[in-house]
Amino acid sequence: MKIRIPLLFAAALAASSFLNSPAPAAEAPANALLVVPSETAFDRKFQDYLEKKGAKLLESHPPSVFVGHIPQDLDQELEKKYGAKVYRQKVDDWASFARYGENAVFAVNAWNKRFVEDPPVAPLVVSNRVQKAGRRGLRLAWNDVMKATSYRLQISRAEDFSKIFLETGIGDNQYLLYPSLLEDGIYYWRVAPVVLLNTGKYWEMPYTSAYSFAVSNPAGGAAVSRPAPAQAKAPLNKGAVTWQHAPGDRYFRLQLSNTADFEAPLADVFTDTCAYRLSGLPVAVAPGQYLRFMGSDGRRAGDWSAPIEIVPGATGARRKKGRAR
Repeated sequence: MKIRIPLLFAAALAASSFLNSPAPAAEAPANALLVVPSETAFDRKFQDYLEKKGAKLLESHPPSVFVGHIPQDLDQELEKKYGAKVYRQKVDDWASFARYGENAVFAVNAWNKRFVEDPPVAPLVVSNRVQKAGRRGLRLAWNDVMKATSYRLQISRAEDFSKIFLETGIGDNQYLLYPSLLEDGIYYWRVAPVVLLNTGKYWEMPYTSAYSFAVSNPAGGAAVSRPAPAQAKAPLNKGAVTWQHAPGDRYFRLQLSNTADFEAPLADVFTDTCAYRLSGLPVAVAPGQYLRFMGSDGRRAGDWSAPIEIVPGATGARRKKGRAR
């Protein structure tokens, strides 16, 4: 008596047998991405053919994409006999995989990560400019670099950058500064893009060539000491901090550091308000860090403030006072 197996069950049984085939030997690692017509992928004859030819499929991304070990001499035969396409290098044409669905796109992404991307050996900054920003500011700007997630900026009084005056990470392809917080003279600047590679790792590219700008503040005598009010702590509210400044100060240079000695600042920025949103910087900001600032009245700069500890901001809404009812 013959027992008929339902067609759906038979297909499932074939798929199970196909995907649970023995793993390849250690000497036969995955070396190919295989795209097969969906009606062919789970066909018993196709599976027998692969096994006979020494091919092993190690990863399945149904219905049409697989990763496995395919002998080099099978590429043309697979395409001619089964309409299958074998990829052995990084896949650049993602669009051709979209018609196979999300699994196929995921498979290509995972496959491409097997190939370590060579990081750029030279920065791609091809234009730069120094322009006025408002009445008192200067903006250093450069063209955005492909795949850059942030930039490292250095400013020096020496053209060879033997001594760094300012170094900071920034999240955009421009940097605002206020000359009244700097001494008169020539300054040199350069940037190093930080790019995200296909492997998911970040890579800091070499610095660009040096560019320059000049500072010449209005005559007004020597700098006048304008001590800021004592402030020991600065609450961090929604990524922003505020500080108490000396009367007359309109522009500020702000530094963020993990330590109170500011030996290696995490960030060094300028602003024209006594508040700054630190969450916009490409650094981790958290309570327990320190900030300090230098103020300027638009003519000359004052001294650095004492270190101010960043503390958690107030949480929850304040309860309104009123008579009990």
